[in-house]
Amino acid sequence: MRIAFVNPPLRDWRFSRSQRSPGVIKSGTLYYPYWLAHATALAMSRGHDCLLLDCAADELSRQDTIERLKEFDAGLIVIETSTPSVNHDLETVDLFKAALPNASFCCTGTHVTAKWEAALNQSSALDFVAIGEYDYTISELAEALEQDQPTASVDGLAWRSASGPERSQNRELISDMDALPWIAPVYKQFLTPQNYLFTIANQPMVMLIGGRGCKARCFFCVYPQVMHGHSYRCRSAEDVVNEMKWIQDNMPEVQEIVFEDDTFTSDRARAQEIARLVKEAGITLPWFANIRVNVDYETLKALKEAGLRQCATGFESGDQTLLINMRKGQTLQHQKEFMENCRKLGILVHGCFMVGFPGETKETLAKTLGLAKELNPDSAQFYPVMPYPGTGAYDWAEEGGYLATTNFDEWLNPDGGHRCVLDLPGLSPKDLEDFCEYAVRKFHFRPSYMVRKAIQAVTNPKEGLRSVNAFRNFLISIVRGDKAVTSVLPPKQTDIDDAWNARTRVPRGRMELINGKSSQIKRAS
Repeated sequence: MRIAFVNPPLRDWRFSRSQRSPGVIKSGTLYYPYWLAHATALAMSRGHDCLLLDCAADELSRQDTIERLKEFDAGLIVIETSTPSVNHDLETVDLFKAALPNASFCCTGTHVTAKWEAALNQSSALDFVAIGEYDYTISELAEALEQDQPTASVDGLAWRSASGPERSQNRELISDMDALPWIAPVYKQFLTPQNYLFTIANQPMVMLIGGRGCKARCFFCVYPQVMHGHSYRCRSAEDVVNEMKWIQDNMPEVQEIVFEDDTFTSDRARAQEIARLVKEAGITLPWFANIRVNVDYETLKALKEAGLRQCATGFESGDQTLLINMRKGQTLQHQKEFMENCRKLGILVHGCFMVGFPGETKETLAKTLGLAKELNPDSAQFYPVMPYPGTGAYDWAEEGGYLATTNFDEWLNPDGGHRCVLDLPGLSPKDLEDFCEYAVRKFHFRPSYMVRKAIQAVTNPKEGLRSVNAFRNFLISIVRGDKAVTSVLPPKQTDIDDAWNARTRVPRGRMELINGKSSQIKRAS
């Protein structure tokens, strides 16, 4: 079957759906559509004729996309969705279906995984929803349609029947990750690396997935909580390194490889094996990975010697009670030891800090900014917690009355950036937004920080150029006034009580609640 995989347009924005918090990023960051690329690669390996369109990267309008889809003549069109774009995405499905009435349409992503019934009820043009990890679901759906077989036998699929939305049983998570074809050749065939940006990497870069899932139980992290679960299912070290070598040999424009695993070092022995094989293979491309603070010095040393240039690390909060409440599984002391190790080894760290956790107060906000300054990573970001459907954070916010809005159109500011939707005791959405804007400036405009970056630019010109380009984008956003638009979401002015400052037991996410095949399933009769 001819299958088109589409990251659809959202107005004329460079809207990044596949990142953990979808939105328009002021720095211009745009992620690769790596989940769509995985499904595309698998479908092609099974004999399907495929097209992958990334409308945000290629600046394709809805009409442009319709023309491309008509030219390709797809029988199945797969549309990626996200929470803040979902209403626009489903409207796009309606428009596409009107122009291509003979095609079947299937939506994917974390939002429709959690809200599959609502999606099918909202769009009469939507034929299917792929629930959860959808690589095999899409291929099997295409084969059932092609052979005129019942689609109800495809695991991980929802559809609309005469009696309303129904679904098949949950699809088991992929255990043999090496069975999935590489996505780098898909990038080379369909995408343009120069159209993507990850400001803390050398450009152009490519994004790879070395494994899915995360052993940590952070109650806000959308992919482990909603789609991939809490075990780390890895590709073999050999398979990962062979794809890295293929990129170096076949995509000469690429200057860095970015691993978007939730925690690349979850399996330390495997991480060290990757490092050993990278050196043996003669791979000279630098690379980037997401790493938790619980990794040991020896593993970090091995990765650095194999080309790890920088990592992103979720420090989140400077308050230990909040770290416990969010189920982070790390301590303030762990964070400090990790930073000391990275500094000794020369590994740059991009620190990720979030606000809006159970028990958050103005005092804990100050602790978080204080911790960021003390840790002093190479760069830092500050964001409000985004409680996406299917996560424990969403259930916590909904049950506690902390959601400022359930209209997902209001989860973005007019410029497409993140809007805080948490209205907490003593902290309005605007309070949290304003703190993030204040913190990012307070961190990066410190005289000591600017001197350190100037020295870095002199001692390491390539690193300096990358930092200068990132800082230039940051300054442009300030000059243009791209700060977070003042929230129009009205606060509830909730008072703080003693319970707010105490330890909190938060709900579990979708993947934690699934217990094999025993979860409730609506199935066609």
